[in-house]
Amino acid sequence: MPPIVVGATGGSGTRAVHGVLTAAGVYMGANLNGAGDAMDFEPLLDDAINTVIGVARSLDYEPSALPVALRRPLLERLEGTIAAYRAAAPAATLRWGWKNPRSMYILPLIAALHPDLTFIHVIRDGRDMALSDNQNQLNKHFAALFGRAPAEPQFADSIRLWARANRDVAGWGRRRLGQRYIQVRMEDLCRQPMATLHDLFDRSGLAGDLAGVAATIHPPSSLGRWRDLPRPRVAEMAQAGADGLAAFGYV
Repeated sequence: MPPIVVGATGGSGTRAVHGVLTAAGVYMGANLNGAGDAMDFEPLLDDAINTVIGVARSLDYEPSALPVALRRPLLERLEGTIAAYRAAAPAATLRWGWKNPRSMYILPLIAALHPDLTFIHVIRDGRDMALSDNQNQLNKHFAALFGRAPAEPQFADSIRLWARANRDVAGWGRRRLGQRYIQVRMEDLCRQPMATLHDLFDRSGLAGDLAGVAATIHPPSSLGRWRDLPRPRVAEMAQAGADGLAAFGYV
């Protein structure tokens, strides 16, 4: 069976989706951090992401467009990482996958090895994301994608990264994966869990107790925190992330 991969900008709510998939019987790894991220992939992601997006200047790229000297060893290393990850799964495992938010930066490479993968793209309002304490992707990958270091204060560039990265991935996912690209907005998962889960399970071919899974989902207290900001700051964020906010229905 092909994998189910979960990716996002950090802090979007992938932990809840990890719990949903685990409850549905999907093997989601043995070496996990507290948020359920598959740590097996961390060394590869640390080494690969900036190299790839520094060349592509996008998350929407074709592996064939990367230099052979870059592409071939990355694909070999990725294949070995996935094989080692799967080796830890119980023998009877049918559905498998992993959650590591930064997987979306190398999604085209993953698809080159597993073209039938399902990708679950978790999105949360970029204005909330710009206020998050989790700015790891901004600090690690903004410069490689935009060609400059993030400016201070960081909230404007944080939402710029959110908008650019998510739009790139959504464009690639819809074009290359079709129905196997599944977009889950955190706000929808929290406010309409049954409808959101029904769509997720139907499109990914999963089965389970939807009501039981939905009961485990609780909106974080920080959902919509941007609304408490002074209006000039909200307007500044809205301008910096305008294309992403419009694309994902946050206007």
